[in-house]
Amino acid sequence: MLLIHYHEIGLKGRNRSTFERALKRNLAGALGEAAGGVRLVPGRVEVRSPGPEALDRVLRVFGVANAAPAWVVPADLDMIVAAGVEVARRADADSTFATFAVRARKARTDFGPSSQRVNEVLGEAIRIGLDKRVDLSKPQTTVRVEIVENRAYVSAQKFDGPGGLPVGTAGPVVSLLSAGIDSPVATWRLMRRGADPIAVHFHGQPFTDRSSEQKVARIVARLQAFGYRRPWWSIPMGEQQREITLAASSSLRVLLYRRLMLRVAEAVAEREGALAVVTGESLGQVASQTLENLGAVGVVATRPLLRPLVGTDKAEIIAEAERIGTFEISAEAHQDCCTLFEPRDPATRASAAELDTAEDAYDVGGMVKACLEAAQVRSL
Repeated sequence: MLLIHYHEIGLKGRNRSTFERALKRNLAGALGEAAGGVRLVPGRVEVRSPGPEALDRVLRVFGVANAAPAWVVPADLDMIVAAGVEVARRADADSTFATFAVRARKARTDFGPSSQRVNEVLGEAIRIGLDKRVDLSKPQTTVRVEIVENRAYVSAQKFDGPGGLPVGTAGPVVSLLSAGIDSPVATWRLMRRGADPIAVHFHGQPFTDRSSEQKVARIVARLQAFGYRRPWWSIPMGEQQREITLAASSSLRVLLYRRLMLRVAEAVAEREGALAVVTGESLGQVASQTLENLGAVGVVATRPLLRPLVGTDKAEIIAEAERIGTFEISAEAHQDCCTLFEPRDPATRASAAELDTAEDAYDVGGMVKACLEAAQVRSL
């Protein structure tokens, strides 16, 4: 089976069982038919009868610190030694090693021998049986034995998971998801903190083509591998952008677009019961993301406005997008609504009062209503 460890969940005290159940539920959902079942054991999770795809799926589930393919035997010293030698033998066949260590530990068990005794007996059996050397400082292979209740898990491999908290444990959020590089990473980061995102994508139709909408569908599909599970909203705002262009100073256009997006996103959040709005903004990355402009736009928000990338530079964001598998999709060309009617002279230090005055020239409430009426909710 696969033996899964978590880290942060273990620090949750009296709420720990809630997080454990969420992790179990998310693992079962991610695995589907790729495993025979998921079971909670003290401080760990078992994945029984894992198929070929099970490990890859497990290592994308938030809350998983690491996973180890393990043999399971009764908590009996002779059986543990026999399993440990065989596990070491198979590890040597996969990748020859010269030095090894044994690391045993016990949890909630009546098993008599100490962990050190297991280390010594199993270590001696591997040393003699496989003609290997013990190296407790920098072993090439480590055989791990975890004795929990009446069972022992024996493994020689361990694979790191994404860590974090299970999706859904922090509640729903609306995430502004463009077809660019930043916002998918921002959404992924909030998922890693347990948030359950509802993606909202704004596009410039009828003045742009469907390329950004099509890319976002692929990005959402990629995020599904990490636990994204909600329908997503596709919202045209081209007509509203045209109206803003005709009514307001060119330097303020992008900021006014952003204000409209926030208001619509908050209306979606109201309908969906979401607790916050997430954006992919990074301080100073573009003209609309100076500190002054972030404040002038964000002042219209009534829910918490979360910017998980605010202190992250572009190179770091790109590297993370590559790791999670969204970069290649985002890097493809598309027509973006934020560049529709883009000004040559964008304001870099606008005030909330300036934007308030500009919005007096058109019906903001009517625009929000029109966007919501034209919105389409896309199923996964």
